[in-house]
Amino acid sequence: MLDRLRNSMSGRPRVLLSGLLVLAVVIAAILYAAWPRSGSTLERATSLLPKDTLRIAFTDWSGVRDEMDADAAGCTAWPHCDGASVLDGSELASSSVIAGLAPTLDEELGWGPRSIEWEVLGQGRNGQVLIVDAGSSELDGIAKRYEEHGFADPGKRRLDGAVWSGGPDALARIPDLAEPILQHVAFLGDDHLLLSSDSPSALARAVKSARDGGLSWDLAGAVTEPLSAVGFVDDFACEALSMATADPGARATATRVVEEAGGVSPLVGYLVALGPDRAWTAGFAFETVAQARHDARSRQSLARAEDPGQMESYPDLFTLDSAERDDRMVVLHGRAASSSYALSETTQGPVLLASC
Repeated sequence: MLDRLRNSMSGRPRVLLSGLLVLAVVIAAILYAAWPRSGSTLERATSLLPKDTLRIAFTDWSGVRDEMDADAAGCTAWPHCDGASVLDGSELASSSVIAGLAPTLDEELGWGPRSIEWEVLGQGRNGQVLIVDAGSSELDGIAKRYEEHGFADPGKRRLDGAVWSGGPDALARIPDLAEPILQHVAFLGDDHLLLSSDSPSALARAVKSARDGGLSWDLAGAVTEPLSAVGFVDDFACEALSMATADPGARATATRVVEEAGGVSPLVGYLVALGPDRAWTAGFAFETVAQARHDARSRQSLARAEDPGQMESYPDLFTLDSAERDDRMVVLHGRAASSSYALSETTQGPVLLASC
């Protein structure tokens, strides 16, 4: 009897250990699933946008300030130095909605390119929204500025997603701030986010997307920490950047150049970005791996061609250093030429590089 009891007791530690190991694995799996994934700032920003977003414009203001030396001597009021804005003509600010409003935003509403982390604009057929990461700025103080300028304090949930309605009348009270997308605002205090739109209903939908999970866009992860980026979701690039908007001569030339490059497949995503030291990246998404494999070569060929729609030679805008294919995506890497508009002229139609 005593031997049987000893044998029974000797097996229990092993059973207990096995149970604890299984429990540890389960807990680890749960924590992994719940833990926030690391990713670029662009990935996080785009994931907050509504799922029906078609065009994206992103500016990493924290990175832009570092790149443009915001702490330079004599530039204590960055971005306005010596009476002029250092952002004037800068490609890093070309995709921003608020770059030209910097002094007014800072003075009147308490936020702007000088203090925020980043901004992302999402545009779709059902509305548009501007989302701003306010960083260390105090949202309660910013909200009070809005109230002082005539925006209606919603009371309950004032910093928890409720819409502050202002409209054109409120903006009219603020000199030099005639930007319609700033007519209505909402705050998500726990996430340090400010959301703004020209439509209260579109803004309410955007708040819900930012909370519950919005756009899932693989191309956002194809670029490493861009400072400025413009993207087109699904097949919107084929619509917005089509050579069909060019004159007949340019269309004929584009058709010939595309044929010489080996033809192209329709896009289901297009992204161009600028990074530190004028790093230039273009990403293309396709429906199938076979299409991506084919276009890996033809898109490189187009990136070395002359664009009859823009009347620009791509080698004058950027150098093409390398290309890679990742599943259904093709990514080109290069460097923008000094003083060129390598972002603007590859994201405003018609664009040969985005041919479908």
